[in-house]
Amino acid sequence: MNLGLLFACGLLAVTTVSPAAAADGYFLQADIGGQTQGVVASASRGDLSFGLNLSDYEGGRLGTLNATYAFALPGTATLRAGPTIGFTRDDGGNRETEFGIRSSFDRWSATSFGSTYFLGEASTPQRSWFLLSQVTLAPSNIGIELSRGGSENYRETTLAVQRRVGAGPVSLRLGYKLSSEELFAGFSINTF
Repeated sequence: MNLGLLFACGLLAVTTVSPAAAADGYFLQADIGGQTQGVVASASRGDLSFGLNLSDYEGGRLGTLNATYAFALPGTATLRAGPTIGFTRDDGGNRETEFGIRSSFDRWSATSFGSTYFLGEASTPQRSWFLLSQVTLAPSNIGIELSRGGSENYRETTLAVQRRVGAGPVSLRLGYKLSSEELFAGFSINTF
């Protein structure tokens, strides 16, 4: 995938929707399927964010650690950029560590029915990229998301539904990974 085109599409998408919200908080998500498992964690305080991604898939494992700084964009979208470290290990025992740069665009918007969220990110280690669009229906606390991501070693398209548990930050997730052809279940905790 052409990373320049990905960034251009992401920038266009995040700057053409209604105003976003900015907040300190943390996000943790874990999904478990028969062939793939993944964990995503991030925490933000002011303009600084720290993140961790781990994936175990058929054929190998990968992970990233990153620290990013936020820059406000027109329309109150957010660009984040900073250093990252990527780790890979295939089932044959080959390991690789790469240092590089990570950047992302994200945008949360309140709507009459709930909210929308868009995220586009790319990293130089493993030439990884990720796109996510999510719609949350406020009255029922149900969110629907479509995502696509990949790297030099792995690609996945995911469709998921999540439902918030009560009024707190915890949601239960159920979805299908189209590339892996597998169902998964998981949870997320989102204090943003």
